[in-house]
Amino acid sequence: MESLAEKYGQLLLSQIFTQVWYGNWNEFEETIEQLPTEWQEQFPFYEVYNRKETKSWHEHYFNIPGEYFIPPYLSSYQKEEVQAKESMKNDFYNFIERFDNVDELNVLREEEFSDHIGSLTAFVTIMISLEIKAIQENNDVYMKDLQHIREHFCKKHLKPGVDKLWETYKHKVKDPFFETFIPYCLSNIDFVSKTKTSTGGW
Repeated sequence: MESLAEKYGQLLLSQIFTQVWYGNWNEFEETIEQLPTEWQEQFPFYEVYNRKETKSWHEHYFNIPGEYFIPPYLSSYQKEEVQAKESMKNDFYNFIERFDNVDELNVLREEEFSDHIGSLTAFVTIMISLEIKAIQENNDVYMKDLQHIREHFCKKHLKPGVDKLWETYKHKVKDPFFETFIPYCLSNIDFVSKTKTSTGGW
């Protein structure tokens, strides 16, 4: 089982991943800038971050169809795209239905499912925050259930999708920020998903 400090590290990483995949640059800058300098240095993509250029490349990669477009949806990297999205959707709702009275998950239940990478990292962020709350309330059984779901989604959906994205489209990535960020994200998904038997770290 991870320590509380380790879970806060996972929470920070998953928040940053979500902010970058969605291009929420105000939140990204606020998150990074509140960290001590020695922590900021742990994120090599921040060293090459230039808001104007990074924002422009993000738009070209993930929003604007054209020469540099890279699909940010996990089902895009499966042979049967529609079926893959439906399977992921069913997986998602089957898990959150197990927690009827959790406000954070009730919000997700009411929203339309998206297999955007940022949506999955946002879901992981919520799960980690709920795990932290469960630890603080000494609810070990609930915490382990949440942890199991987090690990499942990272290993079954998130990591394979980002891996295929990078393998398929890394030749299109021309800027230093995303050249650094995507491999960093891929190499640290194990840390964000990890339980007692997993390895990794940032």
